[in-house]
Amino acid sequence: MISRYMVLLAGEQKLLMMRPYQIYAVESIVNTVNKNDGNGYIWHTTGSGKTLTSFKVSTLLKANQSIDKCLFVVDRKDLDRQTREEFNKFQKDCVEENTNTYSLVQRLLSDDYANKVIVTTIQKLGLALDGTNKKNYKAELAPLKDKKIIFIFDECHRSQFGKNHEAIKDFFPKSQLFGFTGTPIFEQNSTHKTIENEEKTLVLTEDVFQKELHNYTITHAIEDKNVLRFRVDHFKADNKQQATSQKAVVEAILSKHIQATSGRKFNAILASQSINHAIEYCRLFKEIQAQKQTEDENFTPLNIACVFSPPAQGDSDIKQLQEDLAQEQADNKENPNEKKKALQEIISDYNLQFNTNHNINNFDSYYQDIQQRIKDQKYANADYPQRQKIDITIVVDMLLTGFDSQYLNTLYVDKKLKHHGLIQAFSRTNRVLNDTKPYGNIIDFKTGEDAVDNAIALFSGQEGEQQKEIWLVDAAPIVIEKLAKAVEDLEQFMALQGLENTPEAVLNLKGDEARAGFINHFKAVQKLSTQIEQYTDLEESDKKT
Repeated sequence: MISRYMVLLAGEQKLLMMRPYQIYAVESIVNTVNKNDGNGYIWHTTGSGKTLTSFKVSTLLKANQSIDKCLFVVDRKDLDRQTREEFNKFQKDCVEENTNTYSLVQRLLSDDYANKVIVTTIQKLGLALDGTNKKNYKAELAPLKDKKIIFIFDECHRSQFGKNHEAIKDFFPKSQLFGFTGTPIFEQNSTHKTIENEEKTLVLTEDVFQKELHNYTITHAIEDKNVLRFRVDHFKADNKQQATSQKAVVEAILSKHIQATSGRKFNAILASQSINHAIEYCRLFKEIQAQKQTEDENFTPLNIACVFSPPAQGDSDIKQLQEDLAQEQADNKENPNEKKKALQEIISDYNLQFNTNHNINNFDSYYQDIQQRIKDQKYANADYPQRQKIDITIVVDMLLTGFDSQYLNTLYVDKKLKHHGLIQAFSRTNRVLNDTKPYGNIIDFKTGEDAVDNAIALFSGQEGEQQKEIWLVDAAPIVIEKLAKAVEDLEQFMALQGLENTPEAVLNLKGDEARAGFINHFKAVQKLSTQIEQYTDLEESDKKT
């Protein structure tokens, strides 16, 4: 049992023991396959280790002689690369890259045991099963029609999984489909307005995958301390206007960012409502920070990056990228040449700032560089200078799903988010690091409290006001009160030891029990102090106890 659910990371000399909920999920899929009992989905919240769970499923199924192939299917090229890297970290060279649809087809047809588990994108799989494709891969795959093939879909709430579901079932009648999702599509969040104000309905997760096999919601993960709670600051402009101008948003961010990110230890994403808004944010940050530098020689500008997809204009890779980037896809239909020119200028500024050489014709390289630079925040400034790091990345749709970095702690929201879109975006900030990152920091300029409450109610997996208390950190007055009490408790503890509450007196503590007691009291004070330091809606005077 123990060895079955351990994974050796040889490169890092680590032995991972899977968590109970991951084991239950793996067992539920394996048992469903063994019984040939239809399809199913796993509802495990973002940040709960779905890649490790799916890797273990695929390795156990690889050993199952009744199965011919196991395909792990993702929806984007960057996730294809990311998943392969993760799988190969868990087991060296266990999956290879499918550079195109042809290589995918060859691996599907191969009897080589090394090709039994395949990681691919839904787009390559769709092309392989498209009977109208001029290369007619579908005819080549005819020998597989009666084979038992297991499909595992990552983030199965994506729209194209619904589109390709029927094609897979028609061509592989003996297949079984399993999905992993942190945010299932229910009746309540299935209908949405498109950019053109048309009403569209997403395919329900249950309609595609039949039944839920296991759940581990964000409520469970927060209670287990596997992900962080959220601190949501709904920004109110001083003039009480209904809408906050983009200039006011930039001014607010510049005033809050150092505090929100613990002195630039962490970095942030700014989610804007459209490509035009993202372009304008780039201009405003550039203009306002230059002005502040002129007025104050001690002002240190933040490093700003921006990424949104360019107009596809026949580029199949960009078209694929935009399939779940609804806002960007629609925006790029209007004045595409202007959007392209603006993005070229943004990339040029980025090259100048970070001494890189990206261009719009190799957009993926630029996109990957931004993602890596966000993750490189983990390095100390002595090893990787602050000037090489990104403080804020301006986005529209990109990076709001599927992107993980422990050193991203803040999301500035200037767009309407709701339901699964809200949970996915917020969850970029709540990866556990250590006590210096007490929660995911959300500074909201647009979404509103009702949307947050509705999303919590839908995705908590349970009813009741208690869920909100689990998801969200305490209001500032409560934390200030807790901090004052922790300081008082520390003072009383030191008094009981016959000592003053001073750093020098700590050296005079006698015995392991007294030292351990001091450490526990001090850690409680430090934890609450760190938490209150990052509250962006408090004045400095409010934080002092």
